[in-house]
Amino acid sequence: MNITNFTRKFVPLLSDIKAENIKAIQNIPENRLAQMIQSGDKSVVQVGMNQSAATRILPNGINTLYTDGLAGCNATLLVSKGLDGNPIALMSHYTPLEKSRQLNVTAFEKQLNAYSYYMDPKTKPKVFFNVRGEETQGVLKEVPNPIMEQLNGVLKKFFPQGIDQKVIPYSTKNISPFDSHAMIAQFDKNKMKLTTVGEKEHFIDLNA
Repeated sequence: MNITNFTRKFVPLLSDIKAENIKAIQNIPENRLAQMIQSGDKSVVQVGMNQSAATRILPNGINTLYTDGLAGCNATLLVSKGLDGNPIALMSHYTPLEKSRQLNVTAFEKQLNAYSYYMDPKTKPKVFFNVRGEETQGVLKEVPNPIMEQLNGVLKKFFPQGIDQKVIPYSTKNISPFDSHAMIAQFDKNKMKLTTVGEKEHFIDLNA
């Protein structure tokens, strides 16, 4: 496994030249991942709106999960160490509506029931929330969001040892046509690159 760099050094501006705009759209990270799936790449899993997916990250198997279209929606990623030492990842993408949040909680609990057998109970899973934020005095903070409390209620049942949690807000203002709206988790053994909305990069040692 290896981690491919999908993030761009800069986001291009809208051009008067149609071909340049088409190229810019094709190079948006989530579109490059979609192209990989369309070409038959089985190492990438897409998580659609109001969906969740869970998988074991194994050598020569799935190494990337992503969800796009986050423009006010909630994305959640849970990464746990498996009993065999390989990561187990669960990603979801739901709207902030009350009904969608309940579907999110139900799906998370169902998948944890299916995969908790493989998870190492001695380690704390890492949980990342990529949610809508608003800027206050130059600081981007998450908008109050019930999904975190709701999901934490489920997580406490499965992980009495606790979890390591991080909330990553994203802005929904001043968006360009070529901005990325994706949460992307890429794995290489016990290392993970998490790219959140706006191509914000987070490099994580899963053994830490």
